[in-house]
Amino acid sequence: MSSTPSKHLMKQSSKLLLEDLRKEREELEDLGELDITTILGSDFDDDSISAADQELIKEALIKGYDLRQYSKDVENNLNQMDKMTINDYFQERDNFLTLYTQIQVVDGVLETLETMLNNYYNDLKSIGSEMNSLQERSMSMNHKLNNRKLFDEKLSKFLDAVIIDPEFYNDLTNSKNGIDDYYISNLTKLDTKITLFDDYKKISPTICAMNEPQLSKLTVASIQKIQKYLATTLNSNFKKLAEKKQKQKQLANMGYLFQFLFKYSQYIASEVILSYVENNEKYFTSFYKAYVSALLKLLEDGAPGKNDFINIGTGKIKSLFNSTPYKNNSNNNNGQQQQQQQQQLHTTFSMGNRCELLVKEVLELPPIEPPQSSSSIPFLEAALEFIPIVNNNSNSNSNGNNSSSKESGKELPSVKYSFDQLFRSMIYFLMDILGSETLFVKDFFLGGEDIILSIFTRSINHLVEVTENYLGNSYDVVGLVLMISMLYRYRSMMNERGVNALDRPFDRLIAMISNRFVKLFSLYLDHIKNTSIKDLKAGISCNSPHYVIRKYADFITTIQAVSAKIPTQCDCQNILCKAVAELKDSCNALINRLVQEIESKDDQIIFLVNNYAIVVQSIQEYVVSSNGTGGTATNGDIIPPDQDITIKPFYKSFQSVAKKYVDTQIANLKYLSHFISFSWEWGPLVESNVKIDLKENPSFNTSNVTKILHAFEQNWRSAIAAIRNNSINHFSQCQYAQTQIFNLVITEIHTCYRMLAIIIDKYFDSLKSDSNFKSDKIIDEMKEMNPNLNLKYIHQE
Repeated sequence: MSSTPSKHLMKQSSKLLLEDLRKEREELEDLGELDITTILGSDFDDDSISAADQELIKEALIKGYDLRQYSKDVENNLNQMDKMTINDYFQERDNFLTLYTQIQVVDGVLETLETMLNNYYNDLKSIGSEMNSLQERSMSMNHKLNNRKLFDEKLSKFLDAVIIDPEFYNDLTNSKNGIDDYYISNLTKLDTKITLFDDYKKISPTICAMNEPQLSKLTVASIQKIQKYLATTLNSNFKKLAEKKQKQKQLANMGYLFQFLFKYSQYIASEVILSYVENNEKYFTSFYKAYVSALLKLLEDGAPGKNDFINIGTGKIKSLFNSTPYKNNSNNNNGQQQQQQQQQLHTTFSMGNRCELLVKEVLELPPIEPPQSSSSIPFLEAALEFIPIVNNNSNSNSNGNNSSSKESGKELPSVKYSFDQLFRSMIYFLMDILGSETLFVKDFFLGGEDIILSIFTRSINHLVEVTENYLGNSYDVVGLVLMISMLYRYRSMMNERGVNALDRPFDRLIAMISNRFVKLFSLYLDHIKNTSIKDLKAGISCNSPHYVIRKYADFITTIQAVSAKIPTQCDCQNILCKAVAELKDSCNALINRLVQEIESKDDQIIFLVNNYAIVVQSIQEYVVSSNGTGGTATNGDIIPPDQDITIKPFYKSFQSVAKKYVDTQIANLKYLSHFISFSWEWGPLVESNVKIDLKENPSFNTSNVTKILHAFEQNWRSAIAAIRNNSINHFSQCQYAQTQIFNLVITEIHTCYRMLAIIIDKYFDSLKSDSNFKSDKIIDEMKEMNPNLNLKYIHQE
């Protein structure tokens, strides 16, 4: 079959080739290696001509065969081959017949198999349809089952909501059954019934109408029972706070009673709240007034009064700053010892032991327990619960418990307290009862500050009234600032515990106390400014601080201490800062007035050192004690005075007059005066590398320096000792001044000696071998006198 196209193609190709050969016969010899594509061109598709045919055509072209004859030969050969093939097929006809018969048999088998597979496929389709049908029926049955379950559930809820079981009814209405956890669980079920009953009215109004009267009756009966129970329980009069708090703890877990009452009868719920507020207001007001009244009986006598500073005269101005000592008539040793401790609590401008009221641990001590008669119940028999406390015995001065009197059965003389201590107990006691009541109201009534304020308004007003009466006659400015400080501290404590009901009362108290403080502070300053210098002259002594300046120092320290405990962004903070600034100006002005009364310049310097030093010392001593270091500020360098805003102006003034004092003392020592003057004259020049001409400066010679070095080595130790002894005599009442003067003397002598050693090192090399030149050994001796001083060695940068 494929030979016919090939023969036709070859005939066409041969004709073309013969025509080309006729035209260019001469070029055939130069063709070299020929192939069919070279002859027929690149556009001829030679894929249909095999490689062997191409070789035959190529060979025929080269040898010059007659292609027509060659074509006929090929065609004859093909015809012969066809005849031979037909003959072969004819000879094998039996085999072909057998093959045909076998193919028909196989075809029959395949047809049978096809029929079987079609039948199987049809069966599978039928099974799939049945499975789909079963699945649909299963889904339908499942849906019906779910609907029936849902119906049963809703029907069950409906029956539970609509039908009231007699036993359930009896449990809620029987007066013999008390109110406990079981009753509250039944009350919860009743609440659920009522809630669902309203929804089921739309579904089944007939059935609901039949049972509604019974449900309403049960609801009313439950409300009446709860009302009666709460009226009895909430309004019980307890003799002890512990009993009341214990009962409130139990009721706090039964808060659902009031929630049910409020949900189904707001009128009765309001009546319950009003009744609770009314009874508790009377209870706490009476209890708190009795406690405050008992506390006020412990108020100490001899508090500062107006006459303490109005009648100012010679020898009387001390009363401006000191209170009258408390007189103790008790013969009991224990009472005397406690009363002597209380005497230290009370000076007008200094805190004394009252600084404890700035300590958190003391502020959180239990309130003072007033002494009670044998028939009375102690106010604080129950431990405070709302506010964390420390051990009662940790500070007998502050809490004043009378446990010893209870044990012995005898009444001991009661300890007296300043009003600020009693005020702390009044506030703390109110915080405790108000805090506990707030927690209960929030848990049981789900109420807020309005209920608490309604209960404690009269108690708070009584506290404000007592405080106002005290402020009208109070001249204890230290007590006032302490009261302000503790109010801020207690307010913060209550806010941390989520109780804000006392914020406004505390703000009111702070405003009252602040106004009184400002008034008294102005009054104090005016009296000092208007006091004649003749009245103050009796207290002037150059060897001790003036007592007025000493109390100024105490007052500045007190205000500074309290100010550190008050939030920075408060009006009181501004008031106290302004007071400190006015005190500093007034103190400086008074010191300048007093020093003019001293004739001797040297005594003036000593007087100024004493008075400036006492102010710095007082403030630093408080800083040290408040930081819990347990030391004092006598070493002069516990805090950097030049960085402290309060101390800085006084410290600068002190440094100036202290330097003058040291210069005067050294100038009085003739055996060192030449050493000091020579060192300061030439030392700075030598240190600055200024060249010194020995010929033009006759005093700058080896002989003179040798004398100075010898005098220094012989006398510098005794000079320091002499100045120190003088400072002890001049500043016997101010350790800070003694220490600072001693440090300044060592520093001055060290500076001069170091400059002298540098001069010797650069210009008098021969003196280095002198026995009196000991180089850094002398500086080591100076360091041993005070290791805290930073003394550089000679060649140290």
